[in-house]
Amino acid sequence: MDAGPGHDTMGPSGAMNGKPMVSILLPYRDTAHTLDAAIASMVDQTFADWELLLIDNGSTDAGPRLAHAWSRRDPRIRLLSEARKGIAHALNSGLAHAQGRYIARMDADDRSHPDRLATQVAYLEAHPEVAVVGTRTTFATTVDRSLGMASFVAWQNTILSPHEHYVKRFVDAPLAHPTVLFRRELFEHHGGYDTGPLPEDHELWLRWMAAGVRFAKVPAELLIWNDHAYRLSRTHMNYSLDAFFSTKVKWLARWMRRTLNGRPVIIAGTSTLCRDRAAQLEAEGIAIHAFTDVRPRHLPGLVFIPHHALPSAGEVFIVSFISQRGTGDRVATYLTSRGLVEGRDFILAG
Repeated sequence: MDAGPGHDTMGPSGAMNGKPMVSILLPYRDTAHTLDAAIASMVDQTFADWELLLIDNGSTDAGPRLAHAWSRRDPRIRLLSEARKGIAHALNSGLAHAQGRYIARMDADDRSHPDRLATQVAYLEAHPEVAVVGTRTTFATTVDRSLGMASFVAWQNTILSPHEHYVKRFVDAPLAHPTVLFRRELFEHHGGYDTGPLPEDHELWLRWMAAGVRFAKVPAELLIWNDHAYRLSRTHMNYSLDAFFSTKVKWLARWMRRTLNGRPVIIAGTSTLCRDRAAQLEAEGIAIHAFTDVRPRHLPGLVFIPHHALPSAGEVFIVSFISQRGTGDRVATYLTSRGLVEGRDFILAG
């Protein structure tokens, strides 16, 4: 029989002896066409001390039958069912049942390299100062117009060190959710996934980073990220541009309140979008002093400072809301050439 809501069932061999080192959370709903390959990629890991929690989130296809078949073949696979719709609910159910010292994420759309867990466990064992480690990803797609997603993955793959993850956290999610391995005490101390209408992974990263949690990424591409027209990141309102920005602006404002030390705030970017985002930041309690751009702009009722006339490091704090991919890096390069330090004197949040 199927597991009931929040209920945990085991394969026929009974309870596991001892606790596994890694608990893998794999939620699924109506993904039977890719689920088998995703599960197989975890079963084929060279690191064997794991449990795989398959969390059915209301599937109406053959996915649950596939999951049951796998659990009968491998006693390390446990079946969960979460009736409340939404990946955040499913993941929180998984966290509540996880036994491992480390928690790994996996999506039903993707495939992991056989050495993924071995590499990530070794990294966390060797780096006690880091609590979350991701991997680079290999991008695969069946969508004709996928340049934006491909560029996003390429950008994520450039971010490796804890410092890079920290200073780039307001640009976008700096690491792919299905690649992460993290220490279980993180959700015990800082909470699990927010179930509101927001991107649950980026919100979690911002919340944990605000608490001082250090993130890193191994340089190997250890997950094939399969992009398709029906992937949640393309179809669900929780992953819209507005949802991402309304989530990160709250954490940006909280961080700025702690770090501004009276410095006036200047917004880089004068487009309608940049001014709308500046208004959202003001609504979070951050006063905007002026705007800047590479070309002169007339902004009725607003202060404009030409980019070549910006004050020196330590005198102001600059937030770039320019969202075009690549432009933020050029902004950072220019400000750095003026002696400003990213994460101290300016931040990219486009």
